[in-house]
Amino acid sequence: MNSPLPWFIAGPLIGLIVPALLFLREKQFGISSSYRFMGGVLLPKIKYFNYNKDADRWQLQFAIGLILSGLVAGQFFNGFDAVIVDPTEDYQKIALNIYDIKNAFQFFIGGILVGFGARYANGCTAGHCIMGVSQFAFSSILATIAFFIGGLIGSFFINPYIF
Repeated sequence: MNSPLPWFIAGPLIGLIVPALLFLREKQFGISSSYRFMGGVLLPKIKYFNYNKDADRWQLQFAIGLILSGLVAGQFFNGFDAVIVDPTEDYQKIALNIYDIKNAFQFFIGGILVGFGARYANGCTAGHCIMGVSQFAFSSILATIAFFIGGLIGSFFINPYIF
């Protein structure tokens, strides 16, 4: 497989996961609760992480399943090739520089901050945008609008001046 699934296949597949998870498992789609579960395992003395973890155990299994399924799919399809949509010099410069090993610590700290922010916001972008909007949750609709505005600001006004 040399290119990602087209949007008209991938989108409905993601969309079908939401009702399937809701009806079959009575669970809401989202991954950020696994962050709280891991915090509860690793840091049980912190009040926020001290809670009944049995209800969230499935989300850690879900997160591990996502990682393993990606690895299996990568082996099954002989790896995935990156698709460069805009092969301009600036894009290639960003792509080559941003994933340099020297940025690993920044990615690690950023991941921790994003995980904390997702839990503080009571859900991650996927949870709000896919699950929350599908349930017409006003807070998720506002969060999704904020995510898009933040992404546009970052893409057009911050990122071009950093690299």
